[in-house]
Amino acid sequence: MKPILIVDDEAIVRESIGDWLKSAGYEVMTAETGEQALEMVDKQDFSFLILDVRLPGKSGVTVLREVKAAKPHIKSIIITAFPSEGLGEEVMRLGAVDYLIKPVLCEELEKIILETLAKSEQESKV
Repeated sequence: MKPILIVDDEAIVRESIGDWLKSAGYEVMTAETGEQALEMVDKQDFSFLILDVRLPGKSGVTVLREVKAAKPHIKSIIITAFPSEGLGEEVMRLGAVDYLIKPVLCEELEKIILETLAKSEQESKV
């Protein structure tokens, strides 16, 4: 499986989600800015992005939009500590798999990833 990219400007969030997913057997990479994430996506393929909405530079929503345009097969989960009206609907319309409010439960995140990857695998067999 391709690695998962965690994009969050808070080191503690990147590390805690990353450690959880690594212990579950996933290969994990991290970025702290939208620009850094886009550079990484340009150079390597990922199965999943976990994107914070508020990032220095380009926002998570902008990163989602650009990644979906360039590599639509990459799945994304948007996370935020600052939910706002309409944001969940906007990111889902842009192609996010889910929209979660921090603090994110790692068990919930892993369940979403597993279900989404299993669904993608089934769809590719059809």
